[in-house]
Formats: sequence, C-alpha cells, structure tokens
Amino acid sequence: MLRVRNCLKKSIVRCCLFSTFFPVFAIIPVFSQVGISFPTSRLVFQRSSNNSATFVVSGTYQESIPDQVEAALVPFVAGQGTATNWQIVEKAPVGGIYSGTISGGGGWYKLKVRVIRNGKVTDSTEVERIGIGEVFLIAGQSNARGIQNYGAPAANDDRVSCFNYLNASFDPNELPEPTFSHLNADSYIAPYGYSAWSWGVLGDLLVSRFNVPVLFYNVALEGTTSRSWRESSTGYASNPYTGGVYINQLPYSQFKVVLRQFTSLTGVRAVLWHQGESDTQFNLSESEIVSNLQQVIGQSRNDAGQNISWVVSKVSYNMYASKAVINAQNTVINSTSNVFEGPATDNIQIPRPDGVHMQGNALTTLAQQWNQSLNSNFFNQSNPIAPLLLPVIKVACTDDSRVKLIAEGNFTEVSWSNGERNNTILANNGVYRVKVKDSFGHFMYSSSVSVGDNTRRALPKPSTPSILTNGNLVFCEGGNVSFSTPQAAGYRWSNGATSQSIVVGDGANYSVQIKDDKGCWSDFSGSVKATVNPVPSIPSVTAKGPLTFCADQSVTLAVEENSVVSTSTVLEWNSGQKTGTIVIKQPGDYAVRAVNQYNCASAYSKTLTVTVNPLPTTPTILADGVLRFCEGSKVTLSTDSFLSTVWNEQYSTQKLTVTTSGRYTARVTDTWGCKSLPSKEVAVEVNPVPARPVITKAGPFAIAAEGDYLPNINFRWNQEGGSQNTVTTQNILKPSQTGNYTVVAFYDLDASNTCASLPSFVYSFVFDFANNGLSVYPNPSRDGVFSIETYKDVKNARLQLINAEGKQVYEESVPELIGPMALKFPSLAPGMYFLRIQGENQIPLTKKLWFVP
Repeated sequence: MLRVRNCLKKSIVRCCLFSTFFPVFAIIPVFSQVGISFPTSRLVFQRSSNNSATFVVSGTYQESIPDQVEAALVPFVAGQGTATNWQIVEKAPVGGIYSGTISGGGGWYKLKVRVIRNGKVTDSTEVERIGIGEVFLIAGQSNARGIQNYGAPAANDDRVSCFNYLNASFDPNELPEPTFSHLNADSYIAPYGYSAWSWGVLGDLLVSRFNVPVLFYNVALEGTTSRSWRESSTGYASNPYTGGVYINQLPYSQFKVVLRQFTSLTGVRAVLWHQGESDTQFNLSESEIVSNLQQVIGQSRNDAGQNISWVVSKVSYNMYASKAVINAQNTVINSTSNVFEGPATDNIQIPRPDGVHMQGNALTTLAQQWNQSLNSNFFNQSNPIAPLLLPVIKVACTDDSRVKLIAEGNFTEVSWSNGERNNTILANNGVYRVKVKDSFGHFMYSSSVSVGDNTRRALPKPSTPSILTNGNLVFCEGGNVSFSTPQAAGYRWSNGATSQSIVVGDGANYSVQIKDDKGCWSDFSGSVKATVNPVPSIPSVTAKGPLTFCADQSVTLAVEENSVVSTSTVLEWNSGQKTGTIVIKQPGDYAVRAVNQYNCASAYSKTLTVTVNPLPTTPTILADGVLRFCEGSKVTLSTDSFLSTVWNEQYSTQKLTVTTSGRYTARVTDTWGCKSLPSKEVAVEVNPVPARPVITKAGPFAIAAEGDYLPNINFRWNQEGGSQNTVTTQNILKPSQTGNYTVVAFYDLDASNTCASLPSFVYSFVFDFANNGLSVYPNPSRDGVFSIETYKDVKNARLQLINAEGKQVYEESVPELIGPMALKFPSLAPGMYFLRIQGENQIPLTKKLWFVP
C-alpha cells in the first residue's frame, strides 16, 4: 500500500507562511513616478515553437499625460537572452495607467519601462527576472508530488521557479494569485507539490539545454489511482483507502483550477504525468487504466480549451512491478494524439527504502530520465499553449467626480472588485481591478487601478473657465445678479445649475466647470459672490404640544431659536406679547413677526389656531351587586356615563369586574380626549373563604374537623344518607350512628351572606358498641392516669371509684361531661376498681379499671 504521509502540521505551517498575498499586479517602485504592475518578478511566459512570446505590460505613471510609454527586454545576465529594441506599450495613455503588449525571445530578462514627454525620457523603472521559457504542469501521485525530507535536491540555476504555496484546505474553486520564487529543496510547488523532488534538477537540465527559464506547477496527490482521477474529472471520486470519497472532487479539481487560472496567466508546454503505483496496488485492469487515462486527458483539453500536450511516464512499481499497468500506459502513449512517451521508472532504486518512493540520488536519476524523455522530438511536435493577454482597463471622463473604468475585450463574465459585473463602471476614489472569464472558464485578473487625484490629473481637461458678472454685486434681499461663462459643450455650476448663465439672489460663493467635446470637465473656476443686505427671516413658531386641548391644560408657543439670526431682533405677537415664548389657555389665532436692527419687519409667521374643549361631567359609579362578599364572588362596577372610562387611572373599560378588595374611582374621556374629574370613591370588601376541613378521629365516640380556623367559625356536619345533620360551634362531633360524614366550615358575613369552605372529603365512622357508652383508656394504667369519654354528654355527672371490697375511694362531680376527661390517681393501690358515672335522668355507666405497678 502506498504510504500516505501525515503532513497536516507542516502543511498548516506552510499555509500560514504563504497563504497571505499582496496583490500580484500592484508592485510600484517607490523611487520612480512610473511603476510596473504586470508582469511581476519571476513570472515565466510559455514560449512558442519559434522561441518567442507576446505578453501584456501594464502599470502606472504620475503627473500629466505622456506622449507614450515604451518597454524593452534586457538579459538579466549577459547571454541569458536577446535584448529587444524599445517597443511602444501605449501612446498617450490617460488616467495615470498604461497597458499594452510587447514581444521577445526566450530568455531571462530585466523588463525596462520609460515614459516619454515632449520627446524626452521623464521617468523610468524596471522589474528583474521576467522569463520567456518553459512552463510544465506536473500531475499524478506521490512520486510526482514529492515528499519533504527525502533528499530532494534544490534547483541550482536561478532561472528555475515555482509558486511556493500549498493548498492545505483543498479549495477547489480558486487559488491565491501567484507570487513566484526560486525552487528550493523544501519549496512547495503550488498547489500540491510537496518539495523540489526531482523537478529542481530537471529544471536545471532544461535551463542548461535551452538557455531559457523553467516554471513548474504541481497538482499531484499521493496514493491516487487512475480511476480516482477519471471519476473526479466529472464528479466525486471513490477513495480506495477509506471506502468513502475524496473531498472537493479531488484529485482532479486542482488540475482544473490550475488550467483555468495559472496556465491562462503563463501559458504551458505540457502535462508531466507520473502515476501507476496505486493502480498496481489495487490491481486495476489494463483496459480500465487505458480508459481512465484517456478520459482524464480529454477532460483536461476541454478545461484548457486547447489541445494541451501530455507526457506519460511508465510507472507501476509498488513493492513489485505490474506488466498490465505498463502495457496500459504504452497503449495510451501510442494511441492518443499529442501524448508523448515519458521515462520508465520501475528500474530506479530497486528495492526502494519504503517500497514505493524514490529517495536521495534516485531523485537525480529520475530527473535525468525525464530530461531524456523531453527530447527534441517532444519539443518539435508538442503544442505549447501561449498565455492569455491580461485584461486591460482604460480610464475615461464622466459627468461627475467619478471616472469611467472600461474593461476592454469580449468576455463571458466580468466581475469588478466592487461587485459590479458590467464591462464599464463609474468609480469613486479607491483601488479597482477586474476579473474576467472566457467561454472555456479561464479567468484572469487585471492590474490594480488606483483612482484618486492623480487619475484626474492625468485626464485631458479643458482650460479653467472665467465668470462674467452682469449687474451690481451689492443689493438688498429680493434683488439679483447674473453670472455667465464662455460657451462650451456643457456647464456645471456649484449650485447644480447646468446653463451657460445663472441668476442669483443670495450671497453664496459661485464657481463653474465646463465640459469639452470629449466629455472631460475642467477644474472649477475661481468663485464670485454677491453682498446681500438681509431682511429678517419670518420666524418659525413651534407649538410645544397640541393646539387643541382640554380646559384643564394649556399650550406653549415658541419661536425656534435658529429662525432668529440676530440678538438685536425684536419679536412681536399679534396678542401683544414681546417674548420668544408665550403660554396660551384661551382659544384664538396666534402669529409672530421679527423686526431687525434696520427696522425691517418680516411677514407674520404662519397663524396657529388654538381650540379649547370643556371637560366631561364627573361620573357616578354604579354596582350590579353588594360591595361586601366572599372570596370567589365578584361585583361589576360601571358608571352613569356613555363615555370611555378609566378606573383608578389604570384600567380602560366600561365595566370593571372586581374580585379583590380595594377602593375604586372612575374618570371618563370624551371624543376630544378630555378627562373628567375623578368620581366619588367606592370600597369593595372581599372576605376569605375558610379552608377546606379534614375529618380525623377525636376519640372512641367523636370525630374532629381539623384546620386553621378563627373563633367565629361554625361547622355543619352531614351524614351521608342519614338523618344526622348538625351545626356545631366547636370542631367536635359525636356521631349517633355508624356512617359516612362530611363537614363544611363557615361563618356568616351578614344576614344574607355566608362564606363557606368546600366540603371535606368523606370520613367513614364506625360506632363502637362494645364500650356501652363509656370508654376508659389506657386500661390497665401503670401511672394511675385514665382518660374517660362518654358517648352522650352527661349533665351534672357524679363520678365514683369503688375498690374490689366495695369501698368508695374517690368521688367527683362535674357540671357536664362532654368530652375526654383525665382522671389522676397517683397514690392508688394496684388492683381492680369500679368506675360509676351517674348523670341527671340517666342510667348509671360502669367500667372496671385496673391499676398495675
């Protein structure tokens, strides 16, 4: 299995180092008033079959419009190219920017630019290391992508370059704009190349052979099969290592974005394909590999929009070689147009240290074999793709302070940095650039254009106009004077007027611009102004409240401070007052005027009409029931008025339903919003309902209603289905018979209203006949204390205690025996005793008592 290296940490570090870019087309030397925006240092343009290239040169200049801008190529080092004559980039460029094309032969150059004014060179600048040479796009898997720390040698020649960037996020849509650098041993080769690998040495060999610079891009991804490349060219590819799919349509998505973004900028010679180890590992058939590769080649040509050349290496070694994989690669080479034979690498460094990847000196061997494969036949027969011309922005005048920016060319899509999508935009101060896309999806960025004062200085302007005065410049308010300017194609006065002459009646400053037949505006003329002696402004009056109000209110009328511009101005109201603020309580029409130090009076202000409405009649509160009732009941309050009612200054309703105690007043409001005086107060008293009682057993013959009750509470007992329905003032009942009992706690609120609890839950009482109407407990007793209770209340009760010998040892009389009574005999001798209770008109009750020690 191919070794998939964990390079996440290093990838993240590299991204931090290289994922932030200055705009690629905005490099302006600070030592000159002319700058070169494009091309940038180390950019290599793919040369044609006749060893030449044409490319755009663009930049900026300062100050006035030059006669022309020229450029020339000079070898960076003697012998590294052929110097060109000065070539005209653009004649009379406007707006502070220039753009045009120049041509040159293969080589490594300084690009020199100079500005010509009045036949003389006024400014110049240069950018070093501009290349016309070879550009290659590397694709495949890890022996194409490269691995850090495997002994990859750097390129020794200064002319071998790369875009040192790793797309660690696998963004499939657009990569950062490239800034190119020398290909060092540990350089990334954007977007995925992970070291110089064998490509640095290959670059040195090609530079040595052809004396032209070399630039590499790398879209290879480790562990990928030809099936993954074919599937991802039209959708998502299966990942044989995980059973899932590659994210973001990897691996082909990066191939596509390089074809559309980078190769449109630089051009490209060919795709260098090194892949096959994973096809061996996963035992792909010969026929599938042929189909896979041919589909990927076809899709790359669709995305490139041209017949891009391919060089396919013969690769299969993954612990062992595969004849089927090599046969498939040979079939693709021999049967597919514009595909060339690459190196056979299965015999390099066998066995390999990790079973798959070449290391150390083997990478130099690999580069040498690639160099042998890129032979004269390849360079004579392959189809180099030239770079697209950079989109050009031109600047023109507009009718306002903005400038017109025009993206020249026919594009299927135009997108400006400010979000607009038309070829022409109107631009304020700022930096602008445009992204364009053609029908094949190639996209390119223009140079950055900075719109500012320099832009306008470099636009062709007509001469600054003068202003002619027709009349006296000093007059009183209400008079006027006429200003005019010489004839032109258009006029723009500082007050917005667009005629050749204007009539003014104020003391403002006036200036004018004129427009020539090219649509460009002059600078504003010098300003002129009239002197106007003022009359006071008509005061503005503000009502600090409604002008229609109720009889218990008022309104304040005030002159707005900013409407009276002089402290010497006097204010006069038609009602006689001479202050800035008056308080009005009476109806009428009110207005004010101002008189200044010249005794000039303004017209009266706008009249304010005040209307005063009377208050409604004070209402009387009516109630639909008693004002004193039990909790759970209610009373509804209303008034004798049909007007809208507010209760206690809180509740707006005609009828107020009251369920809680409180004091209530009412006010009514008429259709004018006037409120009456408060009504006479009424008091509502809501009394609490007793808590629901709980019946408990209170003794052998009694039950009790348990609850927290005040002394005035009565109890109404009820026997279910029986005849015993009793009212007691105490919470005790002695039922006369067995049955189910309930009880209600209540008290009388008045003669006609009672506040009663909910009935208790049913309590089942069983009468105890075994005691014969007398209960003694505890029996026997150890401490001589007994509790006695009789079923019926006994009046004038006589209690006697008789021992076993018949001798009376205790006697007591009580007026009435109605509940449990304690008998205490602390000195009683142990033994049996008889208790006898004799009541008025009652048969005696007896019970044996036992006292034990």
